[in-house]
Amino acid sequence: MIASLTVALQLTLLNAQISTKTTFQSSNTTVAAKKLNPYAENAFRSIVEGNARFSEGLKNNPHQTVETRLDVAKGQAPHTIVVTCADSRLCPEILFDQGLGDLFVIRVAGNVVDQFTIASIEYAAEHLHSPLVIILGHERCGAVKAAVETYEAHLKTPGHQTSAHAESHGQSNTKDEHANINALINEIMPSVMEAARKTTPLLPTAIDINVENSINNTMGHSPLLRRLAEEDKFDVIGGVYDLDTGRVTFSAPKDIRTFVRMIGN
Repeated sequence: MIASLTVALQLTLLNAQISTKTTFQSSNTTVAAKKLNPYAENAFRSIVEGNARFSEGLKNNPHQTVETRLDVAKGQAPHTIVVTCADSRLCPEILFDQGLGDLFVIRVAGNVVDQFTIASIEYAAEHLHSPLVIILGHERCGAVKAAVETYEAHLKTPGHQTSAHAESHGQSNTKDEHANINALINEIMPSVMEAARKTTPLLPTAIDINVENSINNTMGHSPLLRRLAEEDKFDVIGGVYDLDTGRVTFSAPKDIRTFVRMIGN
């Protein structure tokens, strides 16, 4: 009974959060919050309710039957795209209590986005008509922690070079066995440097900013997603997963139309 009331309270608070008109600071822009389009709102409600069930130990394990498997074998229509870290403790279908065909999941260390990640999002948004993407980070992220440690090491030894500029653009040095990891660290480094300018703890702040920067990179490099957003057919939300409580803290949905105007200026 107490757990059920907790779930209901969380949903009430999140519904209020969705309706709030506030602004959120990102790496290069200030993006206004908005109300989700109706399809994205339904998808987000399923996500929030599923996470509430998971965190309270009340999972339904939906859409995992033989019948569902045979049904989705004919075609897929995932209601939400999730871009998240490859960390083994972060499985979207489990922590959002979803099943086969519900989520279109893209996983990469540090939940960073590149051209191929964005192409995957575009495919789901345009061809599968998924109305919502969630960029999901998590506390104590190993990839962001590695970037933080590299940053701190650089402060102690200013002449230290972490990796070549080419690596940050995916052009790995085949002679360096750590070139690919260094490229990933370079991708996250701007979030760490922005976090370092704040007074809050470095690692959790960098994790939050890294999510926001992944949102900006996704929308900034996709005319297709910006068009769908302008047509009120697509929305994006950020979130951070707490490994201990099992809860995801979501940012308010971004008004991408505001973001689009800023790109054009």
